[in-house]
Amino acid sequence: MRTRGKTGLVMASCAALLTTLLGGQVASATSHGAAPREDAPKILTPYPMFSPNGDGVHDRLAVGYQLRVAAPVRIRVEPDTDAKVAPFTVELGRQRAGRHTWTWDGRTPQGRLVPHSYYRIHVITPQGSDYAFAEADLEFGGGLYVEDRYGAKKSVVPKVYPRSEEVRDVVPLTAHAEDGVRRAVVSFRNADGRLVLRRTVRISRRWGGEVVWEGRDGRGRPLPPGRYTGTVSGMDRVGNRGASEPIPLYVSGDRLVWREETRTMAAEEAMTPPCVGSSWPECWAYLPQGEVTPSVQFPGGLTHRADPNPDVWGRAESTYFVRVPEAVRGLDGIRVSFVGAPTNPGETDEGHLSTEASREDGVVVSSSSTGQTPWDEDPVYGDGQEWDSRSKRLPPGAWWEFWTDGDAGDDAFDVASFALDLRYLVVAE
Repeated sequence: MRTRGKTGLVMASCAALLTTLLGGQVASATSHGAAPREDAPKILTPYPMFSPNGDGVHDRLAVGYQLRVAAPVRIRVEPDTDAKVAPFTVELGRQRAGRHTWTWDGRTPQGRLVPHSYYRIHVITPQGSDYAFAEADLEFGGGLYVEDRYGAKKSVVPKVYPRSEEVRDVVPLTAHAEDGVRRAVVSFRNADGRLVLRRTVRISRRWGGEVVWEGRDGRGRPLPPGRYTGTVSGMDRVGNRGASEPIPLYVSGDRLVWREETRTMAAEEAMTPPCVGSSWPECWAYLPQGEVTPSVQFPGGLTHRADPNPDVWGRAESTYFVRVPEAVRGLDGIRVSFVGAPTNPGETDEGHLSTEASREDGVVVSSSSTGQTPWDEDPVYGDGQEWDSRSKRLPPGAWWEFWTDGDAGDDAFDVASFALDLRYLVVAE
């Protein structure tokens, strides 16, 4: 099922309601509006989705309804979207009280097949009316999506580097299809439309199906550099066959190599706002409990002074983010060290450093002079992607946090500089 246009949300909500009420393929009609009269007609259990494509699979919609009293009956069909079909009415004549069924083949009285859309099916008598939603499903719904973009915009065509020798490069993809599709075919074609690779993938209702694009043919040989496309195709539960819109892909003639480097920087140079990766409004309500100011004893350094008030947390912290946009596949690992000293000479206050402080598995390094974290092989922001739908998209980068903690008795500490070790893949020069 694929919804379109400004009413897509309404359509999807109705479908979810129908499916929830009866489950599976059969869903209950949903009445709306004011309380009906006791002698008004009542829709029973129409099949909410049918596929009038002529293949013999769910081609007709059976609309069951009940009349409280004998009455003339007419059916009115209205598109619930901007589908290019006019509402129409079918006169059924006078019918006795009891249960009846009207069967619709998905065509107008003039014999024209209606387009893919949701429709309201009204049963109308002089005593009142009732209606329910049904879907004329004439399209295979599916799509192929890039799993990792490493901070790039969706408009950027993802590249794969099959000629890399130091790593087997891939672009992870996820195949999605509408409910009821458990198996689909992912096809890759070159710029001329010629099929270069085909893979069958199992589709999970929740997670979709995983497939990787390696830029290689069925024998594992690198494909010629250039543009390619990927599609998902199959048959849905009501018999529609088809393929998704193609997504663009690119095979590069370059190769990827590992790069390891160390960047040394003054603390003030690398500091960034604490909400660097978020656009959530509440994030900017962050209130520091201590203060971070320029250092007197270390030019370019920062003084972290915890709030001495025992009734507050007291932590004075700073966060750091160094962009590494050339990291084609994100950061494989980072390691950070610091140099500093207690703000007040002769004291034993410590500074605390972590690349993982916001995670449950965080490792904290503490020292009165210098310290270094272990290699973090799953760094925060290392893949360059946003954390959620409202967060800003960032290129790959190294993030870490430094603080003093009044609760631990570390009242003030000056950090002079950081040394950042990086490991990542780049395009060979």
